[in-house]
Amino acid sequence: MEIHEYQNKRIFKSYNLPVLKGRVAYTPEEAQQIATEIGGTSWQVKAQIYDPNRATGSFVDAPEDKRSGVQIATSPEEVREITESMLTHLFLSPTMNYAGQVVNRVYIEETVEAEQSFGISVRLDLARHCYVFTVLADNRTEEFEISHMRPTLLYWYRVIQAFGVKGFPQTTLLNILRQMFNIFKTYDAIGVEINPLILTPRHKWVIGECRIAFDDEAIERFPDIMSLKEVPTGREREALAERYHFKYTPFNGNIACLVNGSGLGAATVELLEAHNGRPACLLDVGTEPTGNAVTRAFKLALSEPNVEGIFINIFGGLTRCDTIAQGLIDASKEISVGIPLVVRMDGTNANVGERLIFESRLPFVVIKQPEQAVRAIVQSVEESQL
Repeated sequence: MEIHEYQNKRIFKSYNLPVLKGRVAYTPEEAQQIATEIGGTSWQVKAQIYDPNRATGSFVDAPEDKRSGVQIATSPEEVREITESMLTHLFLSPTMNYAGQVVNRVYIEETVEAEQSFGISVRLDLARHCYVFTVLADNRTEEFEISHMRPTLLYWYRVIQAFGVKGFPQTTLLNILRQMFNIFKTYDAIGVEINPLILTPRHKWVIGECRIAFDDEAIERFPDIMSLKEVPTGREREALAERYHFKYTPFNGNIACLVNGSGLGAATVELLEAHNGRPACLLDVGTEPTGNAVTRAFKLALSEPNVEGIFINIFGGLTRCDTIAQGLIDASKEISVGIPLVVRMDGTNANVGERLIFESRLPFVVIKQPEQAVRAIVQSVEESQL
């Protein structure tokens, strides 16, 4: 999971790290006002997209000299003009394989003179099964393995020596490295990076760019970070499915498929297509779903605008068919279902699940054989269209 630059810098600032003055803007007028309040004689205008290489990409409809995702302005009025040329415009970069992102906000930041620039990062190295600190200085790269999560002063001294700086900057650099590592540990991140880390002519350190790469498996423990995650337009259902711990795959048909397991899901889609059925979406609730998860998945399937029928195909191993049945029943009680519903169950507690559905008197058709069930849902959908 990635977050925007301005969000990364808020986190870095909370750890007393030396980020430059800056604020996010959503309109050209707001950007001009921010530049005036920051003060100075020049400002950076940075497009806020999920791409660390904004300088190498370009706005497709901008003049040659105004295509970069990071531009310098020398007056508040120019800040407004650049912001206007970025907002709501499509930005392409090789990092995204030229799949464009629309810019909805920019970051206005002060500029600073650099005497030296460095790059530093800490990351999880899966190949070596360890954590690694990397320093990029004078076109050379040095790596330092971290043997445990509490590095000694001697370890930090070795890292600092790679920068080649002397005197007071060494002392303040130690705090930056430690706090950067604290961020990495606190959020169980995959990596934390500062590039560039700038040393000014007055021997002060400032952070030019920084980013945190969060682990999708660990991020749920940090609601404050989860709340920053944005959902791209058109992918709202995938995001909702991810929140509820099941998988959602959209198609272009009219029959939603609810299954337990990716292998069964692939087989269900193939079987449906083999009988001239067209899948609208595939919802995989996993091998050990709760009743609530099944209820949510069923509701999500019904939220698809083109769905004209739902096929529930469950093979109970670790999954209990009675849990699936109860989830379907609970969902049907809460919402009105006016489309064909075919259920095929086999395995653990299948008989109990079938009995629950029958006793509910809800409009589910239960069929034991997979091919018969598929033919039934395809035929029911075709008949409902007449």
